[in-house]
Amino acid sequence: MATIDETVSGAFTAPGGIIEGYKSLINPKNVPTGSQLAPNLQQQQLDAMAMTQAGIGSYQPFLTAGARATQQALANTGPGAAQQYLNPYLQQQAATTMTDLNRMFGAQQAQQQQQAIQSGSFAGSGTRNAVMQAELQRGQADTAAKALGNIYSGGFNMAQQAAQRAAGLQGQLAGTFGQLGKEAQAGLFRDVDKLFNQGEAQRQITGAQNLATYQTPFYGLGQFSSALQGAPTFQTYQSTNPILSGIAAGIGSLGRG
Repeated sequence: MATIDETVSGAFTAPGGIIEGYKSLINPKNVPTGSQLAPNLQQQQLDAMAMTQAGIGSYQPFLTAGARATQQALANTGPGAAQQYLNPYLQQQAATTMTDLNRMFGAQQAQQQQQAIQSGSFAGSGTRNAVMQAELQRGQADTAAKALGNIYSGGFNMAQQAAQRAAGLQGQLAGTFGQLGKEAQAGLFRDVDKLFNQGEAQRQITGAQNLATYQTPFYGLGQFSSALQGAPTFQTYQSTNPILSGIAAGIGSLGRG
């Protein structure tokens, strides 16, 4: 029957025993590689890097649109900017007004001539009728000039106001495009960070799991070794057992006799 020492020794030295198991653990083939303990970048991280690459300059269209809007705003504040906002029917309105005025002027002249005939002052350039005709024509010219002036000045003022409104809107649009560009870039960075961090967390977990898988047998070996340090040998067991001690002493005396 094997002693405790022989049993323990056999557990260490027998084929498939603890020593062979330990040798298997430290075999380079079984030692985790660097890529197992520090895994390569995860798919999320690769996707994040691809997003970063694809997103380079993604804000540029917004900046371009903003610059174009700024140029248009400046153009709407420069000399002659109101010209493009003039009412296209302004000339027609002026022509219609002059037609109406000429019709009215003709009626006025006819009435004045009729009055001159009735009063006998129609003939001669120096007559009272001629003076009244000149005054009437001068008044009519002033009326026509004021009417046309009101039409064109009113149209220009409206066009100028339209140009100013357009400049203001274009300026606001430029600012909006700039803000959109910033938000697009910031949103891209946020998405990239989240995706990359998710991959990094998975990478750390995988590395820790690989390391734990490798270290677990060593932990068990350490526990077993600690248990063996407190296990009694046969001699220790014999010295602490009075029955075995008496038997051993008797056998010894028989041998001497």
